[in-house]
Amino acid sequence: METLIYMPLVGEVTDCWRSVRARRLAEDIFEVIEQSPANESWKFAPFSRVRCQNRTFAAGKAGLEAFEYAIESDPNYQLLKKHEKETFRVVLKDGEEAVVKVICVDGEHEDFVYDLLSTNREREHHRVRSDAAYCAKFADLVSARLEP
Repeated sequence: METLIYMPLVGEVTDCWRSVRARRLAEDIFEVIEQSPANESWKFAPFSRVRCQNRTFAAGKAGLEAFEYAIESDPNYQLLKKHEKETFRVVLKDGEEAVVKVICVDGEHEDFVYDLLSTNREREHHRVRSDAAYCAKFADLVSARLEP
């Protein structure tokens, strides 16, 4: 169900919020479903999962304020976190299918770092060093399956 939540803005002189469209996933967890304007910096990334709480704003207006990330509600996050250091077959939103070894799962930044073992795509960015790794956002991950 789509609703409006209030996103804290960063870099403003005073506390400011922008109303943004979000989809309710659980009682207090929402997925932001719109992109931030080019001239704004949001506290939480577009298309991320956030936890919201009731807040009364200026002039007595009430609404749901995003106050922290809720990435732990993402099933792909739970799977990769549980099996860190293991090999997965992943599909990303841009159509890339790859076999990767997950190095690190980061809930705070909603991403994971991985070694690329194989892919169906020509990569735009090539590793300069053999020990370099790639990073992907959970928002860009369509599916993940543990490889035997």
